[in-house]
Amino acid sequence: MWSIQFKGFMRRLWAFIVCVLLLGSARAQERITLVGEDDWYPYAAARHGKAHGLGVDIITAAYQSVGVEVNFRTMPYARCMAQVKAGQELGCFDSAPDSQLNADYLFHQTPLFDATIGIYAMASSKERNLAPQHLKGQRVGFTNGYTYGDAVELDHSIARDVARTDLLNLRKLLLGRTAYSLVYTRVVDHLQATHPQELGGKIKQVGVVMNTRLFVSFSKLRPESARYAKLLDQGLKNLHTDHSYAQILQRWNTAPP
Repeated sequence: MWSIQFKGFMRRLWAFIVCVLLLGSARAQERITLVGEDDWYPYAAARHGKAHGLGVDIITAAYQSVGVEVNFRTMPYARCMAQVKAGQELGCFDSAPDSQLNADYLFHQTPLFDATIGIYAMASSKERNLAPQHLKGQRVGFTNGYTYGDAVELDHSIARDVARTDLLNLRKLLLGRTAYSLVYTRVVDHLQATHPQELGGKIKQVGVVMNTRLFVSFSKLRPESARYAKLLDQGLKNLHTDHSYAQILQRWNTAPP
């Protein structure tokens, strides 16, 4: 009698263990694919065939804390955003929301990180403390697909000279094709470090467009977007709570170019 009861207990125990393992495996195997920009170091770039950067590390850690594994793809930012808008991809990063993007994309609530868009001129310039209003009527370098806040985007007096990459944007400045270039400050730091002969000592920051927060742009055409936006918010909250967010920032603040 005891043997029969014991065998029954063991069968139920094994059934319970199998269920727990299956549920754990299912959660661990939940995967999504997000697309990062391929040329925006140190935030997101393709390095050795893989996505690499501050944004990549923050997104990976945040989703990992809520049981989601992220597969990353990289492509030019403008194409990335177009595919997300069309519902071909779930999400693209890193984006600075404005009135137009808010109409076309779904965003989570907690930013990935903060960054500054600088106004750059030739090193010989005597100007300083420039702001968006000083760009009126000027020929200004932009990077394809990027947004620069409503103060710039809605000012149609600015003559936009659009380049495919930030480096090409700055090269137009050096050639005298534009009066100013609008580029994120840490991106310029990286480009000056990796192109010292071309950029070193030849350009300087003369103002700020804005200090902005960066996010993942989720597709409004994908039914799962709202869920993964909420999970990303929960994951970012987890990172701030256990202080791993600060550790990631510190690692990238001391990262080599």
